[in-house]
Amino acid sequence: MAKRSPNLDRLYALLLFIVLEIVALMMISNDSFFQQVKIGGVYMGIRGSFSKAGSEMKYFVNLKKVNEELNLENEALLAEIERYKRYVEITDTTDTTGISFVPAAVDSVKPQFTYISAKIVSNGTNKKHNFIIIDKGRDSGVEEDMGVVSPNGVVGVVSSVSNSYAYVISMLNVNQSVSAKIGKSGAFGPLIWDGKRADYALLTEIPQHIRFAVGDTVYTSGFSTLFPENIPIGTIRKSKIIKGTHHEIKVKLFEEFRTLKFVRVVENHDKNEIKGISNPDESKDK
Repeated sequence: MAKRSPNLDRLYALLLFIVLEIVALMMISNDSFFQQVKIGGVYMGIRGSFSKAGSEMKYFVNLKKVNEELNLENEALLAEIERYKRYVEITDTTDTTGISFVPAAVDSVKPQFTYISAKIVSNGTNKKHNFIIIDKGRDSGVEEDMGVVSPNGVVGVVSSVSNSYAYVISMLNVNQSVSAKIGKSGAFGPLIWDGKRADYALLTEIPQHIRFAVGDTVYTSGFSTLFPENIPIGTIRKSKIIKGTHHEIKVKLFEEFRTLKFVRVVENHDKNEIKGISNPDESKDK
């Protein structure tokens, strides 16, 4: 006769113990109202814990859909803001007779900039030439030489696209530059990354006579088809004079590239018109 496994005996003993415990609890609860209340409370606690876990799991599953809906809503709000900005520019125009031209309605004004929301699928921050890949491409209207921003500043420039993805040259790339200005003075120059810390960049070629202070905000200059004017980029931390002629200003970036998840691709609807009247010999200013 085959000998039974000790593990099987332990399993039988465990099952018998559980059954006896359940029977004992049922007998106690039927015998005493107080015990019914106590056991009922334990049961409700366990049930509540499972319900909470199920609710959190459901929320997590639906989170992607919620994010997509929020991104679409943000796109619409940003487009509306750009529409009103253009409307203000137009209504602020005065002809030679001193009469301002007012368009029929805000809805008739086409915004210069609209935005395409995207999610980052790959991001580098620890090299000299970092890049980002986003999950929107040609099918979503993304093209080469479009700016990429976030709510916290400039992220980079689209370099190449496929149908569903885009390759973005990150702001954290020693070959990348963005035209930026100091908010109070309006003095502008190229903002570059020196390949060191991911949270700092350098604003260069600011004339020596320009006055500024630590804490002043640096913005996009608007002297480019890539980015709208006045997107906050960072704040001034310190500076030094280079070759006795200009400032090199260290800027603390608002954007935290290591935790960046979502971005917006900038679509400039006036880009082709602007380029059409530009000097073809001029190098492209980013």
